[in-house]
Amino acid sequence: MKKNKKDFELKDFVKSVDKVMQKQEKESPAIKQVHARLSPEWNRVSEKIGRLLALQDENEIAPLREEVVSHGEIAARVLLDLFFTIKNQAK
Repeated sequence: MKKNKKDFELKDFVKSVDKVMQKQEKESPAIKQVHARLSPEWNRVSEKIGRLLALQDENEIAPLREEVVSHGEIAARVLLDLFFTIKNQAK
């Protein structure tokens, strides 16, 4: 049974967008970086890394570092983005 426009809900839209994004990532792996940058998690990890850079006390650094690490791939992407930004500015 096909849904009419009225029955199309937000969750259906989200599923549809996710499916398109996954297809794009398979066709062009570099698009994963673009999608990652658009995620709310990117901003949360970036903020944590910014706080880490300002800290000096290892007792404060250690738990925050573990929070960043817990974000897995997105944390690696944010850190690599920061690395390349610094590298490009150093030129």
